[in-house]
Amino acid sequence: MKLFKIFSVAAILAVSALSSCSDKGYMDEAPLEQGLTFQCATYNETLAPGAAEIVIPVRRTIASGEETVNIKFTPGKNCPTDITVPSQVKFEAGSNTAEIVINISNATPPATYAGTLEFDGTPSYAGISTLTLNCPVNYTWVSLGKGTYYDMFVMRGADDPYPVEILKAEGFERYRAVNPYVEYYNTLGKENYPNSTMSVTSNGPAYVEFWENASGTLSFNSFATGLYYKDSGGNEGAIGAYSWTAFNASAGYTGDDDIWYEPGFAVLAPVYYINGVGGFGQIQYGIQIELP
Repeated sequence: MKLFKIFSVAAILAVSALSSCSDKGYMDEAPLEQGLTFQCATYNETLAPGAAEIVIPVRRTIASGEETVNIKFTPGKNCPTDITVPSQVKFEAGSNTAEIVINISNATPPATYAGTLEFDGTPSYAGISTLTLNCPVNYTWVSLGKGTYYDMFVMRGADDPYPVEILKAEGFERYRAVNPYVEYYNTLGKENYPNSTMSVTSNGPAYVEFWENASGTLSFNSFATGLYYKDSGGNEGAIGAYSWTAFNASAGYTGDDDIWYEPGFAVLAPVYYINGVGGFGQIQYGIQIELP
């Protein structure tokens, strides 16, 4: 997969030679003082899931001789712990450049690897002394074309499933049905959900995401359906379609019916529920998605 790197352009500041007057009446040049700099102040890279390597270039003013420089990494808030940042970087004799190679064992969306790198304990440096690292992890989504989507609970009065674009995460058995409720809510939904006990308050989720587990069963992300419930007893709230994993085991819900009903035809069993109010139970084959 292609990784996208964005480097901000920064000038590398050289340390100028200092001059002083000698008692012999001519100018003596003092030796250059070693300077270190990152090539940019901010490093942004979108990582694909899995093992990853991030390469951070650094430069020095004087190229003569080998030199080992201490590096300090301070992880940002919620930065995953499977990131390995070396504590030193080595410049080879005759080279102005070196690389800090950062390794990540298993990048998993939607994590972001973030923090700051700085030269630790170096007595003198020029240029950019601190670098901010920001590397979110995302899947690369590609369109498979048009599939179909049907929600047994929501799509009242619909005789057929609705066409939707299906995306697939490149290299993974992970899919998205894009804007699956928009067409229904703007047609039959207007008739079937007048402003009464249940009404339409949005077009639903931008996508419904589901994926295949190692066992061959399916999982999906819970989402707001776009329906709102309000009764005469004062009970009200948005209706969500939840995965069984959102509930305690005592609720008795399972993922046994989140499966490939047949190749290319996924069925999910959401629990339709209103937070703080109650629910409508788990519906077998409640959502049916056919791939192109």
